[in-house]
Amino acid sequence: MPKHFNTIKRYLSDDEKRQRAEEYNEYAFDKVDVEAFIRKDIFDETIILKCLNCGFQEEVDYDIISEMWNEFQSDYPESYCANCNKPDVVPLDVYNRIKGLK
Repeated sequence: MPKHFNTIKRYLSDDEKRQRAEEYNEYAFDKVDVEAFIRKDIFDETIILKCLNCGFQEEVDYDIISEMWNEFQSDYPESYCANCNKPDVVPLDVYNRIKGLK
């Protein structure tokens, strides 16, 4: 099923990649080659969620959302609002369509 919302991809700098690889190697049994890791295209993917009830908005790591969301049951993830505790938090694109914006 296609996603009906956008995510934000931010590519990591070489310094960020080096830091992540070195931190990983501190705790992992299977070490990564830091220089090889730096040569890869690595990115963080986030999603902006907004509450239909109170308008509270936050940017969240997409990996967390994708673990909770069953894309076969819904076209987009829905969650509870951290501000008003209502089950009305949706991706910003969906919020804009519902509210008639854009």
